[in-house]
Amino acid sequence: MKFVIIQCAEAHHHELEKILEDIQINTYSEMHVDGFMKSVEGDSDLSNWFASSHNPYRYVVSFSFLKEDKADALLERIKVFNDNVERISPINAYVSPIEKYV
Repeated sequence: MKFVIIQCAEAHHHELEKILEDIQINTYSEMHVDGFMKSVEGDSDLSNWFASSHNPYRYVVSFSFLKEDKADALLERIKVFNDNVERISPINAYVSPIEKYV
């Protein structure tokens, strides 16, 4: 079992929903957040995570518990999406193992 966290700009939310539907991920949670970044130095990938402190962007953060094959398929589809869209606000996804649960 894997815990998957996905962060995307609201502008890409429709595409994320399509990806989830295409690979039949039907159970997930979402919340809408304002993204802020106080300062970014240099050429950090974090500059794509959130906006500046003056102009926050609306983001959607999704959470899901998936089997490893579904998590892998999801990351692959997100990679394909990111490879074909401007890199200003890619969809970010993270996978963490679930070691124990009750």
